[in-house]
Amino acid sequence: MNDIAAITVRTFFPVTADDMEITAWALAPKEEKAEHRALRLDNFLTFLGPGGFATPDDVEMLESCQRGFANREVRWSDISRGMKRAQPLANDELQMRAFWRKWHELMTLSQPVEALEQPAVAV
Repeated sequence: MNDIAAITVRTFFPVTADDMEITAWALAPKEEKAEHRALRLDNFLTFLGPGGFATPDDVEMLESCQRGFANREVRWSDISRGMKRAQPLANDELQMRAFWRKWHELMTLSQPVEALEQPAVAV
């Protein structure tokens, strides 16, 4: 989900090992004025659309990742930047380490995720 030109939902579905389908939807209030919708959709298309400023960069990043994952000479991804800092900087890789720790925790659970207690959602 992105909150940029609109609340945007993108899905990524692998078709084969080297092909992926990406779909995006821009969400908006039902009562949105027509002129506001036109401006928002134009902004959405020019930034997040297939020929916009952001999506081609995202696709290039995904393709670069796939090329990197195909590398068999390096066994691990190095995400150690900022590991020894008490206060992380904006370009440190703390968020990636947190993501992969949580992923490992979820992948090694002895019970399905649905059976776990869900966190309370603030309203």
